[in-house]
Amino acid sequence: MEKLLDKISAYQFLNYLIPGLIFVYAIEFLGIYDLQDDNLFLMLFGGYFAGMVMSRIGSLIFEKYLLKWKYIEFASYNNFKEAESKDGKITTLSTENNTYRTLLATFAVLFLVYGLSLIPCVFDFMHSKWMWLVFLALLCLLFLFSYKKQTSYVRKSVEYLTKK
Repeated sequence: MEKLLDKISAYQFLNYLIPGLIFVYAIEFLGIYDLQDDNLFLMLFGGYFAGMVMSRIGSLIFEKYLLKWKYIEFASYNNFKEAESKDGKITTLSTENNTYRTLLATFAVLFLVYGLSLIPCVFDFMHSKWMWLVFLALLCLLFLFSYKKQTSYVRKSVEYLTKK
């Protein structure tokens, strides 16, 4: 277990594990779903995965609309990479920025799920086999779009580094 935890980067810890564990424990605390949290490994794995999902929701949905509504504005990718090479603090600031985005998504999804769980017919659906089919389809779409976005970042990084 210690070797596994040693392999988690600070970014993964801040953006996946902490928000994911908050989400998983809140789901149980709010009475939305009984997760039977007696297995530490399963809770850590579930928390990490939930955090990854929250991070992707934040990246693909919240970031997109906050940019569109001009609530936030990014520097150009080339300027970001140049600044990052000159000042390592930029990486830390970017990680913290992503943590806030992931926490925003975590609490917004908790708000939505908790609100939906208060509606009796939705609560029944949340405990049906159909819910799992819908859940898996949404996860597939989420990671499909995440893969596309990450591929774009990798391509931009390669293009930036090969221009020099």
